[in-house]
Amino acid sequence: FVVPIPALPAARPRMDDGSCPPSQNWTEGQDETLRCSARGNPPPRLECTKDGKPFPAGVPRPVTRTHAGTYCCQATNRLGTAVQNITVWVHCEWGQGSRWSWGSRGGRCELS
Repeated sequence: FVVPIPALPAARPRMDDGSCPPSQNWTEGQDETLRCSARGNPPPRLECTKDGKPFPAGVPRPVTRTHAGTYCCQATNRLGTAVQNITVWVHCEWGQGSRWSWGSRGGRCELS
């Protein structure tokens, strides 16, 4: 006796502010992770870049000021592509007890 399992409908990749927050705050010297995920059917392939270089989402790494800036995440499956820009702000220690943020404004990624 076999019970048929209905197939999920095909869906283009989707990323929203909940699954891929457009502004993320990191702390210099801490291990941080670029938070971004995508949904779709078939499951999309997610690629994130910073300054044109691959930067995998979900991988913890020690943060330096060079991590501040705009990241481009692109999710692709056979039905299409979705793009999300993420601005990462790095909070830095400066002097005795003062703090400041290092980041960049602007910068947008386009579908390739």
